[in-house]
Amino acid sequence: MSYAMTRRKASLNHHGLFRVEGDCIRPHAFSYMELADLHSDYQVDNLAKVDDRLEGKGVRLRKVLDMAGPHYQAKFLQVESEDGKFRYTVPLDEVGRTGVIVYEKGGKPLEREDGGPTRLFVPYWPDKCANVKGLGKLRILIHQPDDDTKPAPKHDA
Repeated sequence: MSYAMTRRKASLNHHGLFRVEGDCIRPHAFSYMELADLHSDYQVDNLAKVDDRLEGKGVRLRKVLDMAGPHYQAKFLQVESEDGKFRYTVPLDEVGRTGVIVYEKGGKPLEREDGGPTRLFVPYWPDKCANVKGLGKLRILIHQPDDDTKPAPKHDA
């Protein structure tokens, strides 16, 4: 990895950004300001309406994925923690419909002790492993990978 690429990767993590990459047209790194500036139709202003255990603000996962332009054959979403120690794959369409990227609490960026700087929350998903604190990367994939750190059930392609 080149010095410039190493610096860019460190910069992404240091500033609380997460990336959407993989089998997509427009890989993208998102910042707090980009998420906050998304149209109000995509904002979830009160997470307690989604799950009474949560508070804060988030943005609909579907919008974030659409901005990256998933490949038409993409069927999977691999979610990775910021430190790279956790990877878990879920069906793209199912999780994309209900998932929320949590980025704010109390009018401020989500703190690490609350699962920040960004956190993926998937309401009604039976496996809580899809709720990833310290979100680092979302990989849109055509094929189910075999490098998850938590073995996932094989999903129909």
